[in-house]
Formats: sequence, C-alpha cells, structure tokens
Amino acid sequence: MQANQELRSLKRGLKVLALLNQTENVSITELARHLKLPRTTAERILLTLLAEGYVHRIPDDKRYRLSSKVCSLSGGFSEDCRVVQTANPLLFRLTEQIGWPLALATPSGDSMILRSTTDPATSLWLSRRRVGAETPILNSSSGLVAFAFSSLVEREILRDFLRKSRDPENRRLSTDSEALDMLLQPVLDNGFALQPPPNNNPEQSIAFPIFVGGKYVASLLMIYMTQAMTSFAMIEKYAPHLRELAKRIGEAVEARVELDCDTDLHFPAFLPGGEQTPMSHHA
Repeated sequence: MQANQELRSLKRGLKVLALLNQTENVSITELARHLKLPRTTAERILLTLLAEGYVHRIPDDKRYRLSSKVCSLSGGFSEDCRVVQTANPLLFRLTEQIGWPLALATPSGDSMILRSTTDPATSLWLSRRRVGAETPILNSSSGLVAFAFSSLVEREILRDFLRKSRDPENRRLSTDSEALDMLLQPVLDNGFALQPPPNNNPEQSIAFPIFVGGKYVASLLMIYMTQAMTSFAMIEKYAPHLRELAKRIGEAVEARVELDCDTDLHFPAFLPGGEQTPMSHHA
C-alpha cells in the first residue's frame, strides 16, 4: 500500500490502543505528549474510541483506560473476555462502595494473568497493579483457587507442567505433595483462598472461583491491608458477598446476559449501620 492510501486517523487510533495497552491509563494531555499530537486531536481519538466502546473513562477522573471490548479484536471473543466484560461494571461499583480494590485473574501456563483491576477507582493500594501482570499459580490466592477447582485431569496435567516452571515456588510445591495438600485443602473446604505464605506483605488478597457451566474460568479477588483489617474480620464481613458476586458473574456469563450497575446484589449490606468505609478511614 502506498503512503497516500493509508488512513492517518486509523493509524493514530491504533497507536492510541497500543499505548493504552502498555501504560494502562492516560489523560488527554499525556496522550498528546506521548504521540506528539495536538491536544484536540488526541481528545477526538479518545472520544471516538469511547463512543465505540473500546475505552472507558475512569469514574471521577480525567483518565481513560481500555475496555474489555478490545479482547474481541483478537481471535474471536473468548470466555475470559466475556467474564471481564460482564464483571467490570459491578467491580467498579463495588469498589466505590467498600473502598478496597477488586480484580479478576485467569490462568495461563504456570502463571495467573491479571485481566482487570479497580485500582484506579480507589487510593487503597500500595503497589499499583497492571492489567497483564503475571503471578505464579502456586504463590497467589487466585492461582490456588484455579488449581484447586480445576478438574482432576487438568490438575494432574498442570502439576506436571509446574514441575518445570520458571518459578521456584511453583517447582517446589508441585513436587512436595504434603505441602501442596496443606495449601489446597482449606481452599476446597472453604471455597476461597487467602494469599499463601510467606504472606508478610502489607497487602493481602482473598480469591473466589468463578464457574461457568460448572467449570472454573476465573478468580475474583479482593485486596486489603492487614494494618486496617485482620484476615478474620475480612472473611467475616466480605466473604459471603464476594462468593455471591462470583456466582452471579458466572451465571450471567453462562446465560450470555450483561450485568449492569443496577443489578441487585444487596451491596449496601457491606456497610451495616452506617459504618465507615475503608476509604473514609484512609482519608
């Protein structure tokens, strides 16, 4: 194709998508500076992508991030992407109410891939998580959920794979049946996983499985700070609601219906009796 046949506006739009994929979110001013565009041009591109559903504006902010619709541009629309698109509106709404960040992760090889995070909607984080970031399967709450609730056949195949993992903790646990069983049994008994030891990080996580048609497809996480809330208090207050949210997401994906921010999940139950949110304590 000759240069004069190329669509300059399309090329700019693709560059914007590529930049957002690398930087997670940008403001109009940052976009214009990175791509050396006039600010008005950068704004028109973002508003066009927003109108088409490929980006969304972060609530109460002037920044934009990719939406899950971009997944549909690659190899058809996968179940992973459908879970993300279905869950995202509820995750952001819930984070606004409870203050704590929520996330979705799915397995890939010997790692869990972060597919969505509500970090931009709250200041309650110490380490900003990036969509696409990887964590070892057997060294994360989301990975323990993925491993524990996979089928027996899948679990044995995965365990063989983890014995050759690049991550030393994956290799150690996959070859130590006793240690692995001690990690997995509470997950199977309780229906959720906490961050496995060593867990002296001030940020901890709890993960719940999302099932579609009885098959595990993703992990729903809540991240919290141990200085603000003990694991026992977190489980008592939030676990029933997170379990219900994971269930409703899976049912909606299976039925191929969209959940929106008006879906009744009784979110006010998170804040009984006018209790302060973590956000108000943090302010």
